[in-house]
Amino acid sequence: MVDWARELFDAMPTRNDVSWLTMISGYMKRKRVREARELFDCVPSPSTSVCNALLSGYAEHGHLKDAEELFGRMQRRNLVSWNVMITGYTQARMMEVAQRLFDEMPEKDTVSWTAIVRGYLKNGNVDAAWRLFQDMPDRDILAWNTMMGGFVMSERLDDALRLFADMPDRDLVSWNTILQGYVQQGDMDSANTWFRRMPEKDETSWNTLISGYKDEGALSLLLEMTRGGYKPDQATWSMVISICASLVALGYGRMVHVCAIKTGFEHDALVMSSLISMYSKCGLIIEASQVFEMIMQRDTVTWNAMIATYAYHGLAAEALKLFDRMTKDGFSPDHSTFLSVLSACAHKGYLYEGCRYFRSMKQDWNLIPRSDHYSCMVDLLGKSGFVHQAYDFTRKIPSNLQINAWETLFSACNAHGNIQLGELVAKNVLQFRPTDGGMYTLLSNIYAAKEMWSSAASVRGLMKERGLKKETGCSWIELKGDVVSFSSNDNAHPLIEQICQEVDNLSVLIEEAS
Repeated sequence: MVDWARELFDAMPTRNDVSWLTMISGYMKRKRVREARELFDCVPSPSTSVCNALLSGYAEHGHLKDAEELFGRMQRRNLVSWNVMITGYTQARMMEVAQRLFDEMPEKDTVSWTAIVRGYLKNGNVDAAWRLFQDMPDRDILAWNTMMGGFVMSERLDDALRLFADMPDRDLVSWNTILQGYVQQGDMDSANTWFRRMPEKDETSWNTLISGYKDEGALSLLLEMTRGGYKPDQATWSMVISICASLVALGYGRMVHVCAIKTGFEHDALVMSSLISMYSKCGLIIEASQVFEMIMQRDTVTWNAMIATYAYHGLAAEALKLFDRMTKDGFSPDHSTFLSVLSACAHKGYLYEGCRYFRSMKQDWNLIPRSDHYSCMVDLLGKSGFVHQAYDFTRKIPSNLQINAWETLFSACNAHGNIQLGELVAKNVLQFRPTDGGMYTLLSNIYAAKEMWSSAASVRGLMKERGLKKETGCSWIELKGDVVSFSSNDNAHPLIEQICQEVDNLSVLIEEAS
C-alpha cells in the first residue's frame, strides 16, 4: 500500500506539508527508514511538523544518532520535538540524558512530564518517577494512570490503590489497572470483587480477569462474557485455549475451537497456534496437523507450535522435515524453534543432526544459545552414552546458564549408573541450589540402585536435618466434563478403592501382554 501511496504522491501537481508529512510517516510506520530520509531530503523547506515526522520515526526505531543530528539542525523546535527526543532516550534506557534534556526544555506540558515519568517507570526507578509525578504542576488522567500502572508493575499494589483513591477522575483504564494488580498478585477473590464493582467493563477487563484463572473458572467467565454481549478477541481465545491445554481438557477445547471459528478466528495465526498446542497436549497429533494446514497465513509462532508438537511426541523426523520446510518458505527460526528441534533430536538420539542444528543456531541464524538449548545438548549427549563428553560440554557453558545443564547431566549419570560422576555433578547442582530436595532424592536413589545403603541413608538424613522435601508431583485428567487431579499417595478421592483395583487389573493385563 505504501508503494501505491508513493505513486499517487509523485503524481501530485503540488504538495504541501501534509503531503510530505503523510508520506514520510507512512514509510516510518513500515520501518522503511532509508526511504523516509531520502524523501525528507527532497523537501524544499521542511517545516517543524515535517521534521517531527522524521524525528519520531528515528526515535521509535532506535536511530538515536540520526535523531540527535536532525534535532540539532532544526531551526525551529516545538514541544513535540522535545517530547519525541525525551521518549527516544527513555526507550534507549538513557535516563540521564533524557532528564538533562527535560531540564533544558524552554517550556513543558503534561505530555513532557508524563514521558519522563514513564521513562523512569520503564527503567525500574519507581521512586524517581513518583518524585517527578508529585512535582507535576498539572496532571491529566493519562499521567495518573501511568503512575498507577508503574506501581502495579512493580508489585506495589497498596501504593496504586492509594493513588486510585486520590484521583480526581477515573476512567476504564484506571479500574483495569487495579484489576491487573490483583490478578498479578494471584489474589483472585479480591480481583473478582473489584471486577464486580467496576462501573463499566470492556474486553480488556474480561481478559485480565480470565488470565488469572488456571482452571474451569476461566471457561465459566468466557461464557458469562459472551452472554453479557462482549466479544472475545484474539487474547481471550488464546488464553482460554491455553488453559484447556494445561488441563488436558479436550472436550472443553473442542467447544472453544468451534466457538473461535464461529466468531471469525479460523485464520488467526495466534489463536490457531494455541489450538495446535492444545491438541498436541491432548495427544491428537493428526488434529493438530489439520489445524496447521488450514492456516492460510502462517507466522513463526505457528510453525513453532507444529514443530513442537512433533518433537513432544517423539516424531523427530517429522519435526526436522517441517523445520526444513519452514526455512525454505522464507521464515526465520527463533530460539523456540531450535529448542523444539534440539528436543526432537534428544528424544530420538539424533546426535549428528543435533550437533549440526546447535552449530547452525549461531552460524546461520545469529542466535545465541540459551540455558534450555545447552540442556538439550547435554541430554542428547547423555542419552547417546557420551556422559563424560556431556560433562566437558557443560563445564564450557557460561556459568550463569549452567544449572539446568548440570541437572540434566545428573539424570544421565543416574540412567547410566555412573556414581562417581553423579556425585561430582550433584555437588555442582547443590552449590547453586542448596535447598533442592529433588536433587537429594535423586542422589539417594542412585546409591540405593547400587545397594550403597549407608550412603543413601546419609543423604536422606541430611535432607531431614535440613528440613528438605521433594515436591510432590500432580497429574489430572478430564472425565465426563470434570477435571480430576491426583498426586502420589493421595487417598482423598471418594472412589480410591475402585481406582486402585482398576490399576491392579491393568497391571495384570500389561504383564500378561508382555
